[in-house]
This record gives sequence, C-alpha cells and structure tokens, in this order.
Amino acid sequence: MPTRSRYITLGGHRHRYIDTGGSSPVMLLLHGISSSLDYFGPSIPLLARSFRVLGLDLLGFGESDKPQSISYSLHLYASLIYEFLSKTGAPDGGKVYATGHSMGGKYLLATALLYPGAFTKMVLCNTDGFIVLPAFARALSLPGVRHLLKPLVTGERVASKMLDVAIHNRQAIESDAWRRVLDVARDREAFETVMSLNRHMFKLDLKRTGLRARLGELTLPVLIIWGDRDRYLSPRFAHIARRELPNAKLLLFRECGHSPMLEYPERFSKAITEFVFQEPPLV
Repeated sequence: MPTRSRYITLGGHRHRYIDTGGSSPVMLLLHGISSSLDYFGPSIPLLARSFRVLGLDLLGFGESDKPQSISYSLHLYASLIYEFLSKTGAPDGGKVYATGHSMGGKYLLATALLYPGAFTKMVLCNTDGFIVLPAFARALSLPGVRHLLKPLVTGERVASKMLDVAIHNRQAIESDAWRRVLDVARDREAFETVMSLNRHMFKLDLKRTGLRARLGELTLPVLIIWGDRDRYLSPRFAHIARRELPNAKLLLFRECGHSPMLEYPERFSKAITEFVFQEPPLV
C-alpha cells in the first residue's frame, strides 16, 4: 500500500482507512464484497496526484471490525460512511467526490439518497444494486450450508478461481497486488460477514428497501465505469444503471472484467480525474 493504515471508530466499531495525497478535493474509495481498500491499490497513488484519497475498509471486511450479531443494512452502511466523512472528510462547504466498486457503489447510492448533498459527483464502477437476488439465496447462509461452504470458499484453490472470474486482463496485475487481494478474499471472518449480509439481504437491496425507486432524486453527475467482459455483473446492468440515474454517463472499458482499478489503473484513474474536473458539469 502507498501509505500507512489508520484507524477510526465509526458506529462504535473500529475501522481501518487510509488518507493520502493532497489536502483537497476529497476522493472517497469504497470497495466491494469480500474485499478491502487494497483492491484499489494500484490506482491509489495515481488518484493521489489529484485528490486527497480516503479509502475505507467497510464494516465486516479488511482490517475493520467484523461483528456478526448486528443487523447489516443499507441504512447502517450509509450512516457509517457519512460519519466517516464527517470525521475525516472535507470541511463545511467543501467538495467530496466518491468512487464505489461493486457493493461499494450500491452503498454510495444509498448514502447519496439518505444524506443529500454528501457528494458533489460520484463514480460507480461495475456496481451492485441493479440486480435483485431471489429470496431463496438466503439458504446459503443456513448453518449446515455455511459450514460446508466456508472451508471451500476460503481455500486457496477455489478463492483463486473466484478471483480469476473477476479479472479479464490478468497479465496486467503485479503478483504482489494479486496476492494481497487474494489473501483478503480468503479471510474466514469476512466470509461470516458475507453470510450475515446474505441473511439480511432484504435490508441491503435497493429495490426492496424502496431506495431504487428514488434514484430519480439524484441529480448529481455520475460516471458509470464498467468492464465489457465482466462475468460477475453483466454489462447489461451498466445500461440499466445509466437509464435509472438522471445525470449519468457510461464508460465501457474494452477487454476488461469486474476490476478496472486493478486491470487498467492508469485508464481508470485518468477517467475519474477527467470526469471530476471537467467543465461544464456533466449533463
């Protein structure tokens, strides 16, 4: 990582974060499921040339606390993100930009709706939130099934294959970055978080919580970045997101999978920087 880890208490729980780059403007980075802020690793020093980069390990993942007895929800994550910005982000009236990958993108949308004005512009990368999981998916978190899955999913062989599915341009990723994100994905406590998220899936679903019906309220500029070879979240969801967000622009990365920040860090960082500083505002 390009800078040392720091720790902060949010909602009574210890969270890991990084704070690097200049003094402004702020760029918040939120990772996806079974991941950590390290997923942005190759892109962080590039973004830090133009931003004060704040990367956060979301509750339940990375080096943040992983409580298993709480009720995970979009409202909970949005409150933690807003608290984080309040404690570490821009001063009153300052501009805050945010980039969310996969699950992190869904949490950004929830935060923007529940805390209007939190962000000046947002980047959603291969984002979750526009697919509705069937109710029977919760069966994966039943004790018997969960105990069978845990050693399998956190094992080196299966975890490596699952990470391979998230990457199309594998040769572009340095071995150290690959190993770091693989080790994070294999975390056994984080697996339990994923199971807890699964048990609370209705509270984490944009549509079931009624937040998806409110996306038309978001008038801030949004850049949607998506890999055209994404095997986790099909690019067709990128077009759905573009239609449902009133002030959004879609940028498809060719020959790219679920992880543009790892596969094409320079292109990824350049697209975000140009989007943030472009004038006039995106329409």
